[in-house]
Amino acid sequence: ELHRSPTPAPSASDRRSRTAAMDRDAEWVEFSHDAMAGPGPVRVRQNLDAMDGIANGDDATARWVWPGARATAKWLCDRRAEWIEGKHVVEIGSGTGLLGLVAARLGAASVTLTDLPSELPLLRANVRANESPASCPVAVEPLKWGDADAVARVGKKDVVLCSDALYQNDEATQLALAETLLGVCEIRKGRIMFAYNFRENLAADRRFFDATDALFGDPTRHDVEEDEDIWLFEYQPLTRC
Repeated sequence: ELHRSPTPAPSASDRRSRTAAMDRDAEWVEFSHDAMAGPGPVRVRQNLDAMDGIANGDDATARWVWPGARATAKWLCDRRAEWIEGKHVVEIGSGTGLLGLVAARLGAASVTLTDLPSELPLLRANVRANESPASCPVAVEPLKWGDADAVARVGKKDVVLCSDALYQNDEATQLALAETLLGVCEIRKGRIMFAYNFRENLAADRRFFDATDALFGDPTRHDVEEDEDIWLFEYQPLTRC
């Protein structure tokens, strides 16, 4: 069962994006911005048992809100009309779902949140914990990167969001991620926003960037003022009609 902690109404000085550093001990994480519709902030629950999973050898990285999700959410809030309003949006590797839930509050036509089947209970719980506009249905779908059938079920969307997804992945997984981003992106007008946390790990992630170069060409890089280690890459499919 989910329990909400009381959330006081924000003062005028607080009505701005709150992108505090990652907190693995917080049960709930909030994000607010003036551009978002609806009452109060987006609030997502983190899985505080994730550290136990890591100790047992599980990959529990999806169960926290990482800095890239916050930074991308703020960046999109500042560009709501250009990127989100009226668009069909999919988030790859949603984790807690914070980024996609923010998109739902920014006027998206629809939002689809995706992750591995093992991560969907937390994701669905966070969807239930947030009130999205009636005009924006929010769906949760299982999606293993590289699974052609799962990619086909999700379909092609106008905007693809992905943040904090690369971290010590093997080369096959990196390639599968790049191919999945292309597979869910609308060819003629779609675009992708990919948030990458540098972590001095660029060489280890080279397979992904080689693949995206081949699939999308050179990306447009956008700066994040709050954190110079978070790089936002905008990709568009090379094949356009």
